[in-house]
Amino acid sequence: MTKLRDHFWIWGHPEGRYNNLYGNTKISRMTPMEGALYLGARNVFMVPVGIDVNRRQYNKSFTTLRQTGWEIWNAGSDPSVIEPLIEEAREFANIGCGVFDDFIRGGKYKEIPLENMYKVRDRLHNNDVRPLDMWMVLYTHEFGLDAAADAEFQPYIGPFDGIILWTWKEKDIVLFEEKYKIFKKMTEGKRRMFGCYLWNFGESKQATSKAVKWQLDRYRELIFAGEAEGVVLHTNTMADLDYPAYDTAIAWMNEHGDEEIDLP
Repeated sequence: MTKLRDHFWIWGHPEGRYNNLYGNTKISRMTPMEGALYLGARNVFMVPVGIDVNRRQYNKSFTTLRQTGWEIWNAGSDPSVIEPLIEEAREFANIGCGVFDDFIRGGKYKEIPLENMYKVRDRLHNNDVRPLDMWMVLYTHEFGLDAAADAEFQPYIGPFDGIILWTWKEKDIVLFEEKYKIFKKMTEGKRRMFGCYLWNFGESKQATSKAVKWQLDRYRELIFAGEAEGVVLHTNTMADLDYPAYDTAIAWMNEHGDEEIDLP
């Protein structure tokens, strides 16, 4: 048995990455590891978003977490991009996966040869360190609108071990149930997680406590129903700025985080 918090992740960015961006006018200093501790999550996806970070320093800071993953988008065009991740996994025992952020990217995924994705998957699974998982970020607004577009995209789900479903604009949360039905069919046989924005990036304003609590309650139900294995909280870079949605997430974790669940 594990605890529910053991299946929560932080979507980690370099500290201060979204200062004065997406409607946020405050200055944050919280690191990804601090964000994980503060929000009660036990795993982290580290996503540098274009910043040249010292990966070793971040990996050292994450050593007490259950699992660490790194963004590997460029591996689609150059599978060798994952080699540093594999070498880092040799030293840091909790590195367990890579993730393709914003995979569809307005159709940019079509420029990636599908065989490259299988090369990346096979290399992550078969190396002399240990098998590493491959995850994808998918947004609710990117499917369920055009059957032909969905059919064209479907083969790209094949190489992935798991898919993380996000709702980019908070106003679209009301569409979740409709989208989730489609998502379940698209990802049959795959592992699933859900992303939860604690800042409304899609509309460049604060997330509401009501929407955050609704998502966390619903995602908890789906985890206990065996339909998903975790939640990814976005992000550390506003967590120390006194926004109410973050307080809601912390209160929710204090209430539910230590619930036991039969997941590895």
